[in-house]
Amino acid sequence: MELLQYPLELAVALERSQLPEIFKYAWWVYPAVNTGHIIGLAMLFGSILPLDLRMMGLWRSIPLYDLARPLTRIALLGGIIAIATGIALLSAKARLYVNAPVFWAKSGFFTLALLNALLLRFNKPWRYLAQVDSRGTIPRFKSAGFLSLISWLGVLICGRMFGYL
Repeated sequence: MELLQYPLELAVALERSQLPEIFKYAWWVYPAVNTGHIIGLAMLFGSILPLDLRMMGLWRSIPLYDLARPLTRIALLGGIIAIATGIALLSAKARLYVNAPVFWAKSGFFTLALLNALLLRFNKPWRYLAQVDSRGTIPRFKSAGFLSLISWLGVLICGRMFGYL
């Protein structure tokens, strides 16, 4: 159980921080932060889903570069909102969540999704997407789109399960 010691110490520190105090300020603060989290997730997943489907081969008439430019920016902003609000929500019951297997499953899916996005971003064909006709797709993009879709769905499903802990 030494592997869980560090995350548990972080959870205790998070619960003892001033962050959970914001929820005691007024009855509406927790629902507002939760709503912000859902908005961030909607922006993130709502942008990632069409991009993943396009990378997997749908809508070939739309150049991938033209779709990727705005959608990746919206997804990034949504991700920042979701992470910031997610940390605030986690602070309310950090020890409970860190001890739950669903937390670790969500963390694994999240890590996989981020690594996939970073590997794609630094992939040579992706970097030169603006200079080529990107109406088609390549196997690397197809696999990245599929892995992204599965990973983000895993994050969403696991995150929804927190409501039942």
